[in-house]
Amino acid sequence: MNNQLPLTVFGISHRTAPVEVREKVALSEEEQKKALHYLTNDLGNRGCLLLSTCNRTEVYLSTDKPEEKSEKAREWLNELKQCTEFTDQAITYSLNGVEAAKHYFKVISGVDSQIVGEQQIVGQVKDSYDMAHELEATDAVINKLFNFAMQAKKKVHNDTFLSDGTVSVSFAGVELARKIFSNLSEKNILLVGAGKTAELAAWHFLENGVQSINVVNRTYERAVELAEKLMGEAYMMDELAKVLTASDIVISATASEEYVIDKNVMAPAAKKRHHRPIFLIDLAIPRDIDPAINEIDGVFLYNLDDLHEIVETNLEKRRKEIPKALRIINEYVAELEQWYSMNSINAVIGKLKRRLDTIRLNELERLKSKLPENGYEAEINYLTESIINKVVRQYVKSLKNNVHDPELYRKQVELIFSIYELDKEK
Repeated sequence: MNNQLPLTVFGISHRTAPVEVREKVALSEEEQKKALHYLTNDLGNRGCLLLSTCNRTEVYLSTDKPEEKSEKAREWLNELKQCTEFTDQAITYSLNGVEAAKHYFKVISGVDSQIVGEQQIVGQVKDSYDMAHELEATDAVINKLFNFAMQAKKKVHNDTFLSDGTVSVSFAGVELARKIFSNLSEKNILLVGAGKTAELAAWHFLENGVQSINVVNRTYERAVELAEKLMGEAYMMDELAKVLTASDIVISATASEEYVIDKNVMAPAAKKRHHRPIFLIDLAIPRDIDPAINEIDGVFLYNLDDLHEIVETNLEKRRKEIPKALRIINEYVAELEQWYSMNSINAVIGKLKRRLDTIRLNELERLKSKLPENGYEAEINYLTESIINKVVRQYVKSLKNNVHDPELYRKQVELIFSIYELDKEK
């Protein structure tokens, strides 16, 4: 008997294939539902999970025949997507048993993410499980896999810095602003420019306590449109100097070929502010803000290089937490394996008892011809049953004692199967 956790996974991810391949094999919601039905009802797997995001498409199967079932699943997915990628060994990966479970835990914890520690994957994994569960495509192994993975993710999040610190350039400005202004809710924010980059950065500030954001833009209509979204006021570009005076934080991201804010604009504004701190974030390439304004008292200027440096520092901090996260993951993988071992005891003991009972009944049948009439057949039957039960109870006790050590447990089960030839049981 192979007592390995009956789980296998195959997939394509950011580690094995470029984005154009990942886009090609991504499964829509309807395709996922169709695949779940086929993999469980038609292909005969006990349980199934599908995870399809921009960075990975993975198939988890609960099965005792990982190679056979995976191969058929890959071929079927190729037909579904009209491609050959799912059987391309150069861009796919496959893991079985405990290694498959460990991979799932690493995915949900953010260890295997393209951006280490990112949390978006948690919701995606949960949605994929909910879909499979609602379609009755999960079994006890898949259910426990998800439950233990969620516990591992929570502990990794609470006990490590794997998800700490922003790794988004547009959000790094918020982290910097907090170092200068502890409370952002009372600060006046000015957005210079109304493009996507500027708007994304603005939303990060709104999500972190800022009440409203004013907008300055060359096209006044666009400034009005965006200001309404950001609950602020709109201004023409020639009003910039006036608005700067009232602003505590300035985010600039225009397409200008020349500096939008230079010393001639900033110095008078800083003087009118009595040099109270003003924080400027330059997200533009080429730069919108003259670096020389850093010489003005109370002015704090950061550009994209500064923000990238913060992001890289945070990423390095996250990477250093990976060994700690993996130790936590290994603990929960061991708990999953222990659960499966405990769950499999009944199956092992059932096979053993049937085998011993077959031996017992065969021997009783041979003995019958040698017994005199009224030769205590009932008593002998009771005695032999009692002996079998006592032997079986010893095996149960021993297996339970060793279930905390999956490797030792596995060896013991293999020994029992070998001694009693349980694999040959009809």
